[in-house]
Formats: sequence, structure tokens, C-alpha cells
Amino acid sequence: MKVRAVVAIVALAAVLAAFWSASRSPEASRPATTASAAPSLAQRAVATLRAVEDASAPQPSSNVRLAVRWGSGDLSRDRPPEGNPEGPMSFLATGEELVVLDQVGGHVAIFDRAGKIKAKHEVPRTSQDIARAEDGSLVVLDRLGTSSVTIIDPNGRKRSLSLPPAAGEPGKITGVFADKKDVYVEVAHGALVPIGANAGAKLNGRPSKDGELLITVAIASAGEGRVLVNAFDRHKGALRFARTIEFPRPVRSIEVVDSDVRGTILVGVLGGFDDAKLACLSPIDGHVTGRLSVPVSITPDESMRDIVMSADGTIVYAVRSDEGVEYRTATCP
Repeated sequence: MKVRAVVAIVALAAVLAAFWSASRSPEASRPATTASAAPSLAQRAVATLRAVEDASAPQPSSNVRLAVRWGSGDLSRDRPPEGNPEGPMSFLATGEELVVLDQVGGHVAIFDRAGKIKAKHEVPRTSQDIARAEDGSLVVLDRLGTSSVTIIDPNGRKRSLSLPPAAGEPGKITGVFADKKDVYVEVAHGALVPIGANAGAKLNGRPSKDGELLITVAIASAGEGRVLVNAFDRHKGALRFARTIEFPRPVRSIEVVDSDVRGTILVGVLGGFDDAKLACLSPIDGHVTGRLSVPVSITPDESMRDIVMSADGTIVYAVRSDEGVEYRTATCP
């Protein structure tokens, strides 16, 4: 936005200079001789500023993995008369597939690398989050409608599990996660409560994809832009590190806590006043190995998961607009 403003000011100054110069010229007082005279200075000024705006507007990027227009039939968006618009609530990414929870359309859509839909699975329209288990099964969370999770195996067969009483009030559940064969719901961005009769023990953090750590993240000081990251070693049963990460002030919310199979930790916030700010952390001691910013959606659509890190380390983030949604990619520097 700053670049666009500077360019526009420079262009406007050039137009005003041209106007001042032309107004001092003898030719400026001569009457037009025909109805098809050259455009006026005002018209030229408007055209110049429009050209500057077009040149400085965001251009389509080569890092778009999937782009879908609303109304195409692939993904859906709802615009109720009252309340916020609602688009796809969550997604997950693998090396070859992008799995989008399109609860507005009542299904999960699986896209291949070319952006074509491989499969669709019906789910409740009140679903809000999605995860993938080690065997490839999809786990879909419906905390407010049926208070359950739907598990869809690789053959499309479904089974439902009720949320456990230990999860407490369904409205406080902040996500669904899979760790090998076990399924968990996260309560208030804290402990992960297991689901199912044969589930394991409660986890005190989100499991890293390399199986080594349990990770918790909390805002230590919103005004000072400080975020606290704790990593617990699952094998030793002890804290591996606790580190404070600084972000642009103020930190308004935690947007992503994820990892890859190498153990790299991704933490992202809405910080400052523009894009989402991401930090890539070492799994050894939590020091920052790289930082990047990614744009956020300009629409007020409700969502639960807008940024993820796939197993291979690719960062995928959703950017929604009034025209459609793009799923773009980035990598840690």
C-alpha cells in the first residue's frame, strides 16, 4: 500500500507540473478548433492516475496452487442478510492433494495437483475443521451441530464419534487433530482431548509432524508483540525449550501453529496492521530460522484454518475475495 501511495503521489505531481507548464504556454489560451480536440488536462490526469493504480495493483502470482471462483460449483460461499459471509472453513495440504472443507456446500472436496476435483464426500454443513490421520482417513469436526467428528476412510466409508465429555463445552473447542491413529480435539488452544474408546492419553500441546514434540503457543504481550512458544519432548517427557518470539506490534491473534516432518515449527500471527507474519523455528532450541509475510483475506468470512504447513515444509494459505478464493504457497526462507 505504501508503494502504491508513493507512486500515485509522484504521478499526481507530474500531472500538476504539466498543467502548470501548459497554463503558462501561449498555446493554452488558444481556442479549440474542432470537436475532436485532444483530451483535456483533467482527462489526462484521471487517465494517468488510473494507469498508476492499475500498474501498482496486486498481480496474479505464480505461487497460486488452486484458484476457484465463487459460483463455479467447486467451492461455495454464503452471504446471509445478517452476519458475516461464510466460505470454506478449513483445509489441509499434502504433496499431491489439497483437501478443502466446503461446509457451505456440505462436502469435503479433494483437489489434485492440477486443480481438478478427485473426490467429494458429504459432511454436515455445520462442520468447521478437518485433519488427516496416518492411514489417510479424513477427520471432520462438527462441534456446534452434531457435536461429533466424522471419520472418512480412504475408501469413502464413514463413521461418527461423539465429542467426549472431557472436551467440555463444544464452543470452546478450537480444532481437530490426528496423531498417528488417534484423533483429538483441542480445547481453548490448550490441551488435546482424545476421542474414541481406544484413544490414547490427553496431550499437552499440538503434536509435531516428526512425532518428537508437543507444541503450545500463547500471546505473552499483545502490545509488545511477544509470543511464547513451548516445546515438550515426547520421548523424554520434559520441556525441550521455551522461547519468546517477537512480532510486529500489536499481535491480534495466533493464526497458525504447525510443523513439517523435519521438525521445523511454523508460528504465525496477525501482527501490526497488514499481512500475517510467520516465523519458522528450529526444533532443537526454537531459534528463528526465517521470517516471511503472507497476505490475508480482505473479506470478513468466518474461518478456522487459513494457513497450514504440509509435511514437506510447503506453507499453504487461503486468500478469499468477493470473486473467489486462492490457495497460495510459500516456503521458509
